[in-house]
Amino acid sequence: MNKNFILAIAAVSLAALAGCSDSQQASEAQTTQPTAAAAAGSSTEAEAMKTAEELVKSMTPAQKTAAIGDARTAAEAAARAAGQSDALITQAGEAAADAAQKALGVQ
Repeated sequence: MNKNFILAIAAVSLAALAGCSDSQQASEAQTTQPTAAAAAGSSTEAEAMKTAEELVKSMTPAQKTAAIGDARTAAEAAARAAGQSDALITQAGEAAADAAQKALGVQ
């Protein structure tokens, strides 16, 4: 249970890291058309959010703290593996920790 949640937080971390790059500008230049697959994805997304909320409710404060630390570590490792500068590595770790805290309802 905890590993699945950590993987989700790692995905958020990678998304935050991707937001730091210039590739976002290229993707903004492209336009996309809504499709039936996108509409079907919204129900899957709602189910995933419900499952995530249930997982968060079942976690102890110690598990939440560990998950936040794991998210930071995973994001920093991903940034390091991508060859980012020390400043971007730190920024990715902080963004992941902030996102994890928000997702877990930790102040």
